[in-house]
This record gives sequence, structure tokens and C-alpha cells, in this order.
Amino acid sequence: MNQTLVNARKKMGLTISEAAKEIGISHGMLAMLETQKRKGSDLTKVKVSRFYNQSIEELFYTH
Repeated sequence: MNQTLVNARKKMGLTISEAAKEIGISHGMLAMLETQKRKGSDLTKVKVSRFYNQSIEELFYTH
């Protein structure tokens, strides 16, 4: 589980579906990123990091 990613979403008070829609990715992709079943493309990581206003390193590589 990528707890940093989960916490960023929950801090904004969003469900996976709401956050995914705002980010511009599918619900399934965000769920798989959070459970670390997929790593995501560089573009996906950029979209997610911009949405949560955190660096890619913080969200994907520091846990």
C-alpha cells in the first residue's frame, strides 16, 4: 500500500473515483497506484503529483 498517496487523497476528502476524475485518470489506475499493483507511466505520475501538489519522489519513492 502506498500510504503517502492514500493520505494525500484522504487529506483532500476525496474518494478514489473523485480524485481520479479530477486527475484525469481512471478509478482503476488510481486504485492500483495506491495498492502498488501498477507503477504508472511518467505522465501519470506527473498528473498525480501536480494534483496533490507534492513531488513525484514524495508520492512514489519515499515509502
